[in-house]
Amino acid sequence: MRHDDRNIQSVGEYITELRNTANDSLVWFRGQTNLAWPLLPNIARPVDGYPDGPLNQELPAIKRFKQNADAFLTRIPRNDWEWIFLMQHHRGLTRLLDWTESPLVALYFALNGNDVDTDAVVWCLDPMALNTKSGHRRRFDRDILAFGIDDVLDNYLPEKVGDHRGAELLPVAAIGPRNSTRMIAQSGTFTIMHGHRMGVEDVPDQDHVWRLVIPAGQKANLRAELRLLGFNEFLLFPDLETLAMHTREMFR
Repeated sequence: MRHDDRNIQSVGEYITELRNTANDSLVWFRGQTNLAWPLLPNIARPVDGYPDGPLNQELPAIKRFKQNADAFLTRIPRNDWEWIFLMQHHRGLTRLLDWTESPLVALYFALNGNDVDTDAVVWCLDPMALNTKSGHRRRFDRDILAFGIDDVLDNYLPEKVGDHRGAELLPVAAIGPRNSTRMIAQSGTFTIMHGHRMGVEDVPDQDHVWRLVIPAGQKANLRAELRLLGFNEFLLFPDLETLAMHTREMFR
């Protein structure tokens, strides 16, 4: 990895280590409640009957989702990518993995689990370095691939993935339209895996990622500090239900 693991004891130390490792470069973040979990999208995670994840069920899942989604939509997605983003938003099976441009959002998600005995982690990603390794060096500084704009990403569409068997493409980083209040609140971005099961951290050389580790014994302390900074569920999931929950918490 680009840097050795750094153990984080407080939000202040977290910010210091971000400054020491990011060096003013473009960095994305992903918080995970368990240090041992790989950077794999949900469709590549083991489930009963699919030890490597139900990757071959992606197209059937999309078809079934489209079959029943219309009745719940005020606007029909305009293209395949919008359907995939909609599925990701509602925890459907996709090859997308969520990241954020906000380190504090990632820290909130790293601390959001109930497991008090497991170290949590915030992964840091240099998206430009990942895309260069994947063969997508951009002409302009900090020009990130964008779904629906850069045609090269169409090679990652479900119906195209099978065309590259034997020469699977590496994961890439890309931005998409933030078409929900949740995406805006969370400063959401994505990586997407191709047909070959590969975590983002397993792309060769691994010098595009590093980790900030939250020891299990420090989770409660960092949660309390994030609350002092105003980070709560309503801030990241803005809707009436979380507003009501947040209001109730205010008056306890």
